[in-house]
Amino acid sequence: MKLEWTGSKAHLGIAFAFFLPIAAAVAGEPVLVLNPYAGIDWQAAKQHKGNFHTHSKQSDGEFSPDQVIDEYHERGYHILAITDHNGCTFPWQKWERKPEDLGMVAVPGNELSRHHHALSLFSDFASSGSNLDTVLKELTAHSKEGLAVIAHPAMHWPKQFGPAPGLLIPLATPLRQVTRGDFTVEAWVRTTDAGRHILIGNYTGSDHGALNLELHVKNRVRVYVQPTGKKRIVDINIPADRLGINTRDGQWHHLAGIREKRTVSLYLDGKLAGTAPDTAEDYDLWGKYYYVGRDSRTDGTILNGDLDLVRLWGSALSAAEVAQLAAGKTPGKGKALARRNLLLEYDFETSSGVPLRENTRIEPVVDDTAGHPQGPFPAIATATTPVWCIPNTSGATRRVSERVGSFRPRSGAQRVTKAALQHYVELYQKHDRLVGIEVVNGTRPLKEYPLDRELWDKLLGALMPTRPVWGLASDDMHAMKHLAHDWLVVPSATLDQESIRQAMLRGAYYFSTERIHGPAGTATSKPPQIQAISHDPKAGTLTVQAMDAEKPLPNEAYQWISLGRLVHTGPRLDYASAPGIGNYVRLEITGPGGTTFTNPFGFGTE
Repeated sequence: MKLEWTGSKAHLGIAFAFFLPIAAAVAGEPVLVLNPYAGIDWQAAKQHKGNFHTHSKQSDGEFSPDQVIDEYHERGYHILAITDHNGCTFPWQKWERKPEDLGMVAVPGNELSRHHHALSLFSDFASSGSNLDTVLKELTAHSKEGLAVIAHPAMHWPKQFGPAPGLLIPLATPLRQVTRGDFTVEAWVRTTDAGRHILIGNYTGSDHGALNLELHVKNRVRVYVQPTGKKRIVDINIPADRLGINTRDGQWHHLAGIREKRTVSLYLDGKLAGTAPDTAEDYDLWGKYYYVGRDSRTDGTILNGDLDLVRLWGSALSAAEVAQLAAGKTPGKGKALARRNLLLEYDFETSSGVPLRENTRIEPVVDDTAGHPQGPFPAIATATTPVWCIPNTSGATRRVSERVGSFRPRSGAQRVTKAALQHYVELYQKHDRLVGIEVVNGTRPLKEYPLDRELWDKLLGALMPTRPVWGLASDDMHAMKHLAHDWLVVPSATLDQESIRQAMLRGAYYFSTERIHGPAGTATSKPPQIQAISHDPKAGTLTVQAMDAEKPLPNEAYQWISLGRLVHTGPRLDYASAPGIGNYVRLEITGPGGTTFTNPFGFGTE
């Protein structure tokens, strides 16, 4: 039986076996029943390059729509969707650009962003809804042409279905009200990661009361004081280079944010980094929890490093007292500062009164050792929280405890959970217009890419061949640094909106990325370009011809993947006899300039 998926009815009347065992799905000799590239005349087809995830100043992009169009046009793109958040930036004529004059196809769409983000394409549909399932139903009712693609899934599912990162401090009244007066928030941190790291905080992304202490990007340090209502924010964000300090050198550094008499100050290693007038005034912290190693978000701001002696004070420490702490003095011991206004303190030595075991996951709590009369305020760690107790081996034991908290990702610590997979499977089963998923997104952290590919493979294992999920690479362009690193290519003899839409429905395109191959700008050439894909049903083979700058690629460049595992190397796959092939196979082709992905081929049995 050969299946042709048109998008009009994803299951084609064939019942899904939810999480059907793969061995049962392909018991016997596999037969190719779904080929997204069938019908392409590769000799007549032209290679049309496109990007389906782009932002402009109409939402949170750096450039106006006409500038965005011009930048992509100059780089040889033929297809472009400007997908500003929750609003359709279309037609281009509003910004004095005519697609036909540029030899481009303008695809209407937007990024539906009030829930798990999804791209709405080929339609002017927009929604204020906060539930993706409901919004996808609205999209279907709104337009016969509208399609949708799941955007950057690893940005979303870990929040709902993954292990909770960081530690949670229930916001008891003394903690919630600490920002009604003078305060000090401080911690020791050690990392070599150049990214952004929240040490302690509760910022939500909205205008609720928040207090964050963090290492920012580009060796910057930051204290962020936000009352309810964003107009009175105090944001001290200072390059540590000004103090001659490298905060990412793998050594311990002390950071303290202080408010005293309507002035906010930030100290690094006992040195004053910056001050600002306190425009925030008195307010309460918002939310159910204060967090250690993150804030209310669980995206690219999670700490990748070690913490110790995290403290929150209900008073402003003096410059001399901060210097004592930075020198490793312990409050309340010897001539060190008193502990009377110390609200909470985590030294990562005990949990529920029992010494923490080194090199083990911390649970159920980290004890609060401040001794405040209204405390203690232990920090909660769930059974899956990726925070470990490790010995301090840096030689800086005079400054930090013998044991410290490690917030570093461990090998294999983050995997796509069964609950996350089931959530996405149900979405794809329910919504025919949901045709694809971003496998590569140009703005997301590199550490998310393996998770996005793992999710794609698991979805294909659960749904193929009767319900394909097509992959996608996109720039998610907000700024110049995101431009033209991730794209799709539609091989087609025609270039118009309907032919591009049909290619999206059938998966009749491939996609490429420079970014996961290495740092932007280091590639010496572009990713491989596919010249032809052919199928010989009698021989049971699939053959792909690809070139790297008009040069053939070695056999090892071709990696055939099935069920998330490598099953064959080389441009020709003998699927009739190759071991390990499940209900689908897809191809990754890697050259000096990046990686190119095919969409999946589906298998059944005679």
